[in-house]
Amino acid sequence: MSRLNANEMDYSTHISFLQIFGILLVVIGHSCYGALIVPWWHTWIYSFHMPLFMFISGYLLKYSSEKKASSLFIMSWEKRGVFLWKKVKRLIIPYLVISTLAFVPKVLMSRFAARPLDFSFSEYARMLIYPWDNAIIFFWFLPTLFLIFVLVIVFTSTQIGRGKKNFLIWILFGMLLIHLFNPIKGIKLMNIGGVVSYLFYFVLGYSCCRWSIFTHLGKYVYIGALSSLIISILLVFALPVFWGKDVLTALVGILLSLYLSKIYVSRDWHFFHHLFGASYAIYLFSWFPQTASQQVLQGLTHAPWQLTSVLAMITGVYIPWLIYKWIVRHKQERVGRFVALLTGQ
Repeated sequence: MSRLNANEMDYSTHISFLQIFGILLVVIGHSCYGALIVPWWHTWIYSFHMPLFMFISGYLLKYSSEKKASSLFIMSWEKRGVFLWKKVKRLIIPYLVISTLAFVPKVLMSRFAARPLDFSFSEYARMLIYPWDNAIIFFWFLPTLFLIFVLVIVFTSTQIGRGKKNFLIWILFGMLLIHLFNPIKGIKLMNIGGVVSYLFYFVLGYSCCRWSIFTHLGKYVYIGALSSLIISILLVFALPVFWGKDVLTALVGILLSLYLSKIYVSRDWHFFHHLFGASYAIYLFSWFPQTASQQVLQGLTHAPWQLTSVLAMITGVYIPWLIYKWIVRHKQERVGRFVALLTGQ
């Protein structure tokens, strides 16, 4: 029996909570179009929400491998190929398909957009190979995560460090140094510079799963959550910029998220349960209703940004949730399978 199966804690619920908590931060963070001054909550969310997603991705990789009682180090090249093909279907196909679907409306709505696009093949090609220029800018995460998976698969195939005590700690320390001194930070092609930076948080998530982090958070989870929240706010708004501040701020935000997850599970709360499983669909599809709620509606009616922001938060979560429910319900049918394939569901 694997360690995760023997553990009494519900790791599946922990991860599902973190995924939903993270995607809600994304939706909220994208809901302040038209504000004259960037809201404080936008600044706070952006201090840690994407490192949190990389952390979750690394955690899930280790969690799934332990659940299957397997190891990345002992995978054959055939299985490594199957693994990467699954990631292509999960990450790259939706990236290409949904970016393409968003390109035309983005061009047509350029007069409302914060980042207008020209209708040309060069602009279309550029947005795919330079993810930060994508029609849906936060889609940079998809090719970045895919390349991280490729690096992990290639590294584990070398067998370096397999079975060596404390090797993971040294790898984590090395990834931290690479993050802090990233020599290729400015390379935007396929966000290669970002791949190098975010490897640290991915490896951190992998390591925390291996070390069963939720069993080590202690009894005083409320004090831990409150303390990490206060420290996070102080780091973002009160302390001056210093070397490594971005990493420290992200780590505190991740710790806060872990504490909130433990509280949610220990209290046996269920108010997020109806969204479990839909986090990726919300990520993929939220841009369309949020753009309509904010940029188009605000541009046509001149409604207050606060009103369109609330509408964007609600539609950005529940319209994708309805799409996800439809895909799940019709996945065994031809159309449903086709939509699921194109959207990585």
